Amino acid sequence: MNSWLKKQILQMLAENLEMFHPEHKNSFMCPTCLNVIPITNVAKISEAHIVPKSAGGKLKTYLCKRCNSTFGAKQDKWFGEIIRIANDSRHPIFATQIRDGYFLIDDVKVNGHWDQKKDGNLSFVIHIDRNSPAVNQMIKDKFGKHPPKVQLSVPLPILRNQKLIQVGYLTAAYLMWFGLLGYSWALQSHLHQIREQILNPDIEIIDAKYLFSVKAVNWEPWIGLVTLFGNTVPAFGLRKHMVVLPPRGIPNYYDSLNRGQMDLQVSDIRPLKLINRPFYGPPVFILFENQVIVCAQPAKTAMEHVHTFLYTADGKSGKVLRPVDKDTFDELKKLDNAVCLDLKLP
Repeated sequence: MNSWLKKQILQMLAENLEMFHPEHKNSFMCPTCLNVIPITNVAKISEAHIVPKSAGGKLKTYLCKRCNSTFGAKQDKWFGEIIRIANDSRHPIFATQIRDGYFLIDDVKVNGHWDQKKDGNLSFVIHIDRNSPAVNQMIKDKFGKHPPKVQLSVPLPILRNQKLIQVGYLTAAYLMWFGLLGYSWALQSHLHQIREQILNPDIEIIDAKYLFSVKAVNWEPWIGLVTLFGNTVPAFGLRKHMVVLPPRGIPNYYDSLNRGQMDLQVSDIRPLKLINRPFYGPPVFILFENQVIVCAQPAKTAMEHVHTFLYTADGKSGKVLRPVDKDTFDELKKLDNAVCLDLKLP
């Protein structure tokens, strides 16, 4: 992204942040660690791919440089690899490019490399100069027999990093929503545990019940609202996986979920497209029927600018609700087609 466009987006984010924190003028707040950086200090603000570039990801947002570097070395590395190999025509697991520099012959570690050929078979190369004399002698003895009878085992680092892959999906989901709603999303206090899990991917802070395998949905990255076990929640999808995120006002939401595969249909998803570009303007509330989905508390001076989007069960397009004064509200209530929702913002 060119420097002019970066400055424009950071300026929009700064104005959006000021709606919530008037004390932070001309500043960027990292959506994951919440550290505040002046937008003039562009060297500390990094453009970040929501889905790793190594997996063909094109959508981008912004993080502080430290968070972006940390994610790239941890969850993004493995999340990007699992997405990349899903497109490989060969056996996906063996198509991984992240490998240990050894394999096992009858449980003995042998330094070398392996590859999967076009016909699906594996080929092995032994690095004689990197193995001890004892190992080289073992190899000579075993392969001196005709035909040799040995058991070859291939260690696969990607299988040892399932937790980082799961957190990679969670990170992409969180950042996709931030990419659309800005601080209306990131400054919701109930997402604290999500941010903690993203920042500490090696530690299990929340159970990975947030990640589902979905049979019928195979889209490019999407976000939307999904009704799941009686609650409508924010969701993110990529290929045949879906991440559900906690809505505002349901404490310990993940405790009510069961892991597994969802028979979700495309018709069950309400894709969220508020406008054709990120909504980094006024604060945004999102409601579904009488349930609060997204609601970050703006500064009092910004309350009159809040845009509320109401989604209903009988339609996929959101209705825009705007604040009115009390007298106007009382008059509108008298209309025959008026629907009043009694909501208490948590």
